[in-house]
Amino acid sequence: VALIATIGFFAMAERNVPVKSIPSAAQTFINKHYSDAKVYNCEKEGSEYDVDLSNGVDIKFNKKGKLIRIESDRGAISKSVLDAILPANAVEHLVSLDLIDQVDEVEFRRNSIVVELQNYDDYEIRFDLNGFIK
Repeated sequence: VALIATIGFFAMAERNVPVKSIPSAAQTFINKHYSDAKVYNCEKEGSEYDVDLSNGVDIKFNKKGKLIRIESDRGAISKSVLDAILPANAVEHLVSLDLIDQVDEVEFRRNSIVVELQNYDDYEIRFDLNGFIK
């Protein structure tokens, strides 16, 4: 039992991988939206990939290259990226509240999209998968 647990632990552990090994959809996303940034760390965590860019953006993808989470440590996520990843209703809502330039994290969950704002302690907006407020 201990041997099986140890093998399971190492299978789920983080390990550095070359960028070429991440799914092509993830590579396409990075090249399209962050071509000016360099990948300085790429790790596989179980079936997910965590990619750190030189501009302070951290992106997590699933095994198929679908975006799970994007976070910027150095300012807001650009509107062009938000337009590409969020439903139009969510973008419109953020624009109407004048918060579109305050988004520093977006997480895609099973039934919702969670948007966190910079300069607002622990403030988040939850949208359904169609971009309507939950």
